[in-house]
Amino acid sequence: MKLPERIRIVLLTLSVGLASLALTTWLWQHEQRSLEANLRADFDFSVRQTTSRVEQRIAAYEQILRATRGLFDASDRVEERDFQRFVNTLANGSEFAGLQAMVFTRSPTAVSPADAVAALRVGSKPDLPLQASADLNGVAPITYVAPDTPINRQVLGRNLFANPLRRDTMLQARDSGDIAITPRIDLLMDDPASQPAFAIYMAIYAQGQPVDTPAARRASLRGWVHVAFRLHDLMASLYGESTPGIALRIYDGIRTEPDNLMFDSHPETDAPTPLFQATEYISFPQHAWTLQIRSTAAFERRHERDSARIIAFAGASVGLLLALLTWQLATGRARAYKHARRMTRELRDSEERMRHMAQHDALTQLPNRALFADRLNAALALARRDKTRASLMFVDLDRFKPVNDVYGHAIGDRLLVAAAARMRECLRESDTLARMGGDEFVVLLPHIETDHDAERVAERIRTALARPFLIDTHTLLISASIGIGIFPDDGNDHESLIKSADDAMYRAKDSGRDQLIFASGP
Repeated sequence: MKLPERIRIVLLTLSVGLASLALTTWLWQHEQRSLEANLRADFDFSVRQTTSRVEQRIAAYEQILRATRGLFDASDRVEERDFQRFVNTLANGSEFAGLQAMVFTRSPTAVSPADAVAALRVGSKPDLPLQASADLNGVAPITYVAPDTPINRQVLGRNLFANPLRRDTMLQARDSGDIAITPRIDLLMDDPASQPAFAIYMAIYAQGQPVDTPAARRASLRGWVHVAFRLHDLMASLYGESTPGIALRIYDGIRTEPDNLMFDSHPETDAPTPLFQATEYISFPQHAWTLQIRSTAAFERRHERDSARIIAFAGASVGLLLALLTWQLATGRARAYKHARRMTRELRDSEERMRHMAQHDALTQLPNRALFADRLNAALALARRDKTRASLMFVDLDRFKPVNDVYGHAIGDRLLVAAAARMRECLRESDTLARMGGDEFVVLLPHIETDHDAERVAERIRTALARPFLIDTHTLLISASIGIGIFPDDGNDHESLIKSADDAMYRAKDSGRDQLIFASGP
């Protein structure tokens, strides 16, 4: 073989080797980028999932508070046994998980002087004289506590106003009419303090009194209900399983300083710098929690691939099987794109499921309170702009509680689903049916011509619910009390319209049930 031919072979060999090396290097970089993209997508999903689980638990606590306020709104006087029975019923649900206690506290103006003196002396010697300037009106002693356990009962009579953090939060809840959460506190039953804890307060107002301004809310205050919980108990009660390899720290406030740290799922002091890290915030009225979420070595191991050996084999085979390698590259890229599209679709589907869960009732799949509030505000804004009329109905199922008591909650749940299906059949596609909780539903008719339109729909609903329901082998009979509010006659905003329809519904129940009453009617 001539020298020039040998040179050409050497050059060709070197060229193939260099091309193989260059291709191998490119493949290795591509694999690294693909791995990092997959890791980032998985981590971002884990961040959303972790934050959503905490937010859903806090939202469940808020719903418990609203349900308890409804107990007080329904009665001029709630005795301790009524409070205990109601809370014990709530305690059987998963929403109560993680809570230490549900507490009712009377407003200072409703506390007797003797109870006020006793509250001021809690923790002191029984014969300790009070200063002449002691403010007995500034005392808010714990009145009821549930569940009725020895550790919970020891806080009865304790003055919540003695703690400035609790007092400020209670006054904030009173003036806003909404929930208010304390900064980190120590539970009264934890003596000495053991874990970071919080209390969420909601004010209770006198029946029939206006509460549309802070001054009106102060004047009609009856007291507060609040839930007390330890953060570690809350985290232990979350739905589902946490994502493996994800570490979570929760800070009180927006500053991620050691003094503000309340929870650390992976408290290793020598942990390496995480590959991924994100910061999320859960906002409350005038307060926030900071969630610092980071990946661990276990997270990265879940995505490990033995890619180096595969790439080396492919690079060594390029010179001999160039055609096959070209085919592998083409099909490999197509598979990578297909895999990326599948992951994107799965993430999008998962986000849609989570969004649906956050906005719909788990039992009936109807819109929940939050989604209904958005639709109501949008409908009223449109009606206000176009100067049209709309209607809001409160529908309460009569004789539903005996069904639960006699046949059990499983039959009761199926009855609720069947009742919701019948009501949906009575509505237009543009109307909204939502479940507010328990056996209470609301109906939004975003556009009506006359009051008779609303009356006709309400009568269809009442008639449909009055027909017998066949659940398994049981024939169940219920009815509905319906209160109807008309926009703008009965309310020019969502709060006043809701109150008008709710009051009308209670008048329907008080008038014998199984009927409908307009808010502006007699």
